[in-house]
Amino acid sequence: MKKKLTAIICLASFAVSLCACGSVFDKEYVAVSDYIPAVAEERSGEKIIVSNFDGLKSAISQLVADGKTEGLIGFDSAYKGDYGEDMDNACWEIRTQDALCAYYVENISYELTKIVNSYEALVRVSYVDVGREAGDVIKLKYSTGIEEHIKDAFSEGKTKLPVLINRSYYTAEAMERLVGDVYMKNPGLAPTAPKVNVNMFSGNGIQRLYEINISYGMNSAELKAKQEQLNDVKPFADMEEELTGISEGERAVTAYEYLKNRCRYGTEGQNNSIYSALILGVADSEGLAYAYSELCRQLDVECIVVHGQNNWQDYCWNIVEVDGDHYHVDMAKALTEGPEEAVLLRDENMWENHRWDLSSYPACAGQLSYSDFR
Repeated sequence: MKKKLTAIICLASFAVSLCACGSVFDKEYVAVSDYIPAVAEERSGEKIIVSNFDGLKSAISQLVADGKTEGLIGFDSAYKGDYGEDMDNACWEIRTQDALCAYYVENISYELTKIVNSYEALVRVSYVDVGREAGDVIKLKYSTGIEEHIKDAFSEGKTKLPVLINRSYYTAEAMERLVGDVYMKNPGLAPTAPKVNVNMFSGNGIQRLYEINISYGMNSAELKAKQEQLNDVKPFADMEEELTGISEGERAVTAYEYLKNRCRYGTEGQNNSIYSALILGVADSEGLAYAYSELCRQLDVECIVVHGQNNWQDYCWNIVEVDGDHYHVDMAKALTEGPEEAVLLRDENMWENHRWDLSSYPACAGQLSYSDFR
């Protein structure tokens, strides 16, 4: 005679979401082995046979990783433990201590049936219906290498990037800042600086799953069209011989001159993007800073965007590295007052009207100036 026990564990999906502080983006809404659940010891047709508690957890984890809505688990006759209690504990631990499950599993339930001297469990899994798929999740051992996946997401116009890292100390806030840093170093990957929000799902130990949500302020068709226009801008394609062998300082000045001849400074409208600067030909300080950074990148000059203030108003400019030293380049000021007052400046040249977080940016103390290249 069969004895049937039924237990259901219903666990609401949850997310630990942290808002970034001091991120460069506006906010409206940051090894071991690859993440592959351990395989249970044996399969009998569609049934997974387990002989201990660890094997039981592995079997349930495998069902989740495969995206299955149900699966049959059989207990080996040598299994030691309380079947019902172990099922409760296994479902609970997987649901609450596995970041992937926390991300996209809504409920786990099971039906336990006695068969002769053992039991089998029919496990049912339901998933969060918000476009989350286990197959879409990028799985990493450590956080090393995540920058390349973020760059790919920008270049492909993705609006969501779920990343599971087995060992990570990044908070959601830190991950948002990292995404911001990646864009600032590669502004040509998107026509406008995206808005980013990160939801973090924690697993056992320091396992983390980051749901990186990206918004570009436009639909996918418009995003694709604008990105194609940007990709067609190849400012130095015909200057390969001319640029061969010239110094970093000369390349930094070349980037300035290219932008000077094709863009004007303007604060009217929405001109705070690289697209505004390189395609529309008018941009504010932020758009000019992103455009100059991208031009420097193409010329192999290290360049970062500075978010600070000018006359107590939010304002952007750049810091470039030339022959191991750092210098300020204020494109907006260069276009309105001339390069001598804005290109390759030391810190003391900027202190009168500019303010920035000194601890976040390198000191600019080089001995070169714009006049050295003219």
